[in-house]
Amino acid sequence: MSIACRIANSLQQQERAEALQSKCAELENQHQQDAQTIAKTQKRAEALQSKCAELEEQHYRDAQTIHQAENQHQQDTQTIVELQAACAACAQLEEQHQRDAQTIAQLEKQHQEDAAELKRLNAIVGETENQAADRTKILVNASVKIQSKWRSFLQQQRLQRDSAEQDRRNRRLKVESAIASFQRLWRLRQKRRQRRWQLAQSMETETTPYDAILAVTSLAEFLSTREIKFLQKAESHFEIAKESRYRILAVVGLFDKGKTWLINKLFGVKLASGKLCTTKGLSFLWIKERRMLVLDSAGVQSTVSYRAQAVDAIHDAQTTESLMFEMVSRIAHHMVFVVNDLTWFEQKHVAMLHQKYVQSKQHKELIVVHNLRNTTDVQEARKLFQRQVMLCYDGEPSHLGQLIFTADAGEGAPPVHHVGLCHEFSVAGEAFNSKNRDYLLQSLEHGNTLGSNIVLTDLLCAELSRLLPKFVSIDNTEPEASESTPCPMLFVKFKSRAENADTHVESEAYAPLGSMCIHLSPEKAHLSTKTRGVISPLGEIIAHDVSFDPNVNVFDKSISAGIQRYIRVECPGVVDDDIQWEELPNGVKITINKKPPIEEHSVHPVQPIRQHHGVWEREFLFDHSDGRFELCEEEAELEAGVLTMVLRKSLQPRKGKLQGKARARASYQASGPASLVPPSECTSFDLVSDVKLPAGVQV
Repeated sequence: MSIACRIANSLQQQERAEALQSKCAELENQHQQDAQTIAKTQKRAEALQSKCAELEEQHYRDAQTIHQAENQHQQDTQTIVELQAACAACAQLEEQHQRDAQTIAQLEKQHQEDAAELKRLNAIVGETENQAADRTKILVNASVKIQSKWRSFLQQQRLQRDSAEQDRRNRRLKVESAIASFQRLWRLRQKRRQRRWQLAQSMETETTPYDAILAVTSLAEFLSTREIKFLQKAESHFEIAKESRYRILAVVGLFDKGKTWLINKLFGVKLASGKLCTTKGLSFLWIKERRMLVLDSAGVQSTVSYRAQAVDAIHDAQTTESLMFEMVSRIAHHMVFVVNDLTWFEQKHVAMLHQKYVQSKQHKELIVVHNLRNTTDVQEARKLFQRQVMLCYDGEPSHLGQLIFTADAGEGAPPVHHVGLCHEFSVAGEAFNSKNRDYLLQSLEHGNTLGSNIVLTDLLCAELSRLLPKFVSIDNTEPEASESTPCPMLFVKFKSRAENADTHVESEAYAPLGSMCIHLSPEKAHLSTKTRGVISPLGEIIAHDVSFDPNVNVFDKSISAGIQRYIRVECPGVVDDDIQWEELPNGVKITINKKPPIEEHSVHPVQPIRQHHGVWEREFLFDHSDGRFELCEEEAELEAGVLTMVLRKSLQPRKGKLQGKARARASYQASGPASLVPPSECTSFDLVSDVKLPAGVQV
């Protein structure tokens, strides 16, 4: 019983304890809620206190502002009162001034009346006292005036006589000066007329013949006859087929620019020149004392004849001129390009010739002679040379003379010299021509003084053999030709007069020394001039055949990964091995070598064969403002004769950060030497990139 009671009591006590605990928990919760309420109330009180402090501070500032405004108002009121007092004082002063002015006016009026009265009294006194003295003074003044007028009259007459004498002396000096000028001009004119007469007499009586002439006038005629005659003056001492050391000076330029005239003036010879004289082919003049062979060429863009209908006269002339111009630029040690008024077409020829030297890495300095043959005035010549040369090219004028300028063609490239010559029998010609010709001769003498060991015939044959395949198409017409037949070969060989039995004398001055003959293998192959892919419209030789000119389309296409730029080239008959590409900065270069599908020398054509073949290349470079393009090599394809190249546009710029040596060394020590290269063998820093690449691109 007692145990049950104790158990019951313990249970009751436990229940009371639990009740007390729950009550304590409730009180604790209530206490926490009260604490939170008190904290919120304190926060509100603090906020209200800060707000009250701000309001009090604002009220204090407003009170100060009101106080300052009241002080300013009091000052303004005091200032207004002072200004009003000053205005009243000013009004009083104005009234006083007006009264003083009236008083002064009255006093002045009184003074004037007193002065008039005094003057009247003085006049009466003077009239009575000085009547006799006045008469004496009048007589003295009259005599003085008469004497002064007489002296001035004499002085004026003397000045007039001196002025007339000075005028007579001036007129006599002017007449004498005019007579002297007229006599000087007359003597100069007589000298010029005498020079012209002597020049005309010398041209009519005696002319200097060329030592040798390569009589090439038409490439089509050369291909049909397969030979070019080499003529030589009978009394010439120059041997074209013998090796000797000398220099070749080529004088080139457009038609009728004064090339032969320049040679005559430089070397003191009398070659036939003028509008009625035309240089034939390549004419050579041997200057023995200078060890120099001067090459005078036919002018570019000369008149053609339409009487011969077998070939296209314009194309034949253009092809012939381009062939000769290219061969001359290769064999000459010195090049002199003659122009008149410099035009863009002549500038293009000069730039083309200079570019040949740069590409072939030949340090030949080109000389451009400006034949200003219609310019007679000194100032006009200077202004014309400055406008056409000095303002158009970078460089420096020469200190050795006027109308001499050296153009800077860039680092590593040979310079271009410009020399001006004026009308020979004029004031400008006497001022510039002699010095400039001496400068030109000195430049030619000092450049490549030793020259080369040359056999002229071998040199011309070698260059013609290299150049003719670029201008000539070879068609094998043998019916038995097969695929095993070797490719046709073309070369040029010199045949002397002894070997050539059918030669005949051209004229009394020149005799055929031999011929430059074309040799073919097989011999029955047909030669014809190429009509496309040889020369540009400006006469420049193109390095590859451009008869193959495919259509090209470039367009953009949006895909899920961004923007792709497509380049599609229509090139039927081309296989994968014929295509090459080269990635460029923000672009690509495509080269296609289309081979001829028909070997024309191994078939017998039923109709004229027309096929397009050759090397086509183009660089596709895109502006950086359009974005950065990267070539997708895996998407390039050639299908159904259409080449497709794809470039992907990067939409996001590349970003990265530099990882220094310390961080690299720490990562090396943490990962171990087996997995990383030691920091001593790495570069100073690595690029850690977080570039987001488009889908499908792996690095």
